[in-house]
Amino acid sequence: MSTYPYLKIKEDIKKRILEGEWLGDTRLPSSRDFADSYRSSVNTVEKAIKELCAEGLLKRDSRRGTFIETGVLSLKGMNRSGLVAASVIGIDNPLWATALRGIQDVLNVHGYHLLSYSDDRSLDKLEALVKSAVAKRMDGVILSPIFDWSHGERNQQLYDLLRNNGIKVVFLDRHFYNSDIPFVTSDNVAGAYKLTKMLIDKGHRRILFIRNSDLSTLNERLLGMRQAFLDSGLPFDPELDVLIPSEFENFSDEFDSFSDRLAEVIRKLPCTAIFTANDQIAEAAITVLDRLNLRIPDDLSLVTYDARNLNLKYKLDVTGVNQPFYDMGRTAALQLMNLLDSKEHLYVLGQICQAEINYGTSIGKAREL
Repeated sequence: MSTYPYLKIKEDIKKRILEGEWLGDTRLPSSRDFADSYRSSVNTVEKAIKELCAEGLLKRDSRRGTFIETGVLSLKGMNRSGLVAASVIGIDNPLWATALRGIQDVLNVHGYHLLSYSDDRSLDKLEALVKSAVAKRMDGVILSPIFDWSHGERNQQLYDLLRNNGIKVVFLDRHFYNSDIPFVTSDNVAGAYKLTKMLIDKGHRRILFIRNSDLSTLNERLLGMRQAFLDSGLPFDPELDVLIPSEFENFSDEFDSFSDRLAEVIRKLPCTAIFTANDQIAEAAITVLDRLNLRIPDDLSLVTYDARNLNLKYKLDVTGVNQPFYDMGRTAALQLMNLLDSKEHLYVLGQICQAEINYGTSIGKAREL
């Protein structure tokens, strides 16, 4: 006798699909595997699967198995445009492209079309996106907020414009501390904590933390570093927190001047290791260390966030955190789907995705100062 009747199995499979357990071209478990997990018979599972196929949620390939049919649920009988916009720093950046793929995989299942934009950290471009979203009556927007304290009021007006027009908003990667807009990010505090502990275990005490702004993500990484010092019973010298401000978050046009200022910092502040808050700052640090004839890790150790981008670009093996951009994009899209389906009770203000550590070769024993 089946422990689970087929209707319960059917509804549970539907729920798991809508929550994003299987996305894109992922093949669902076989009927026998489903039967084992539900403690049911294969025939009972087959009945549930066949009905889900008839309703257009699933599709079957006699040779390949059972898959999700894209775009059949959320828009049925609803007065929606079916459009969602996602704005990222740079579509050409592999990290953000991965986040867009995670968003796309969720939207496909729910019947939404993704329009992707790159704001390049420009408020003018963000304003154009917001006005386009309103004009096209988009259902939702996923974006990484731009931090420009000199234009804070303008920033807020743009988000208010979206919400006042009934467009749901989810922040990706970073957030505003005084905002009630839901956001998805990675475990910045935990990742920075682990990297710092690795350095401390190698005898490092003078670790420069290099950042270029007061982004929420960078402040969380600084917090993780401070916590690692505290838990190790070590004092944290405030001068180790080095803020080298850049006009734009992506400081490609300011790279040389940023590197010059970083070189001055390294000359003036004795250190045995450098913790760069992101991969672009790490790139500047590597440039400066080469200029100063300092070798990694013999002379100085280096850890960073977004190590994958850096290592792929320069064929290096720098120790650092790789953020789960696909999971972050996927989770942000699921947040947005809950908002659009009036399931506010299913989301929390901030969701954190777990990152992974790349254990590279850029950490050595601390040298004597």
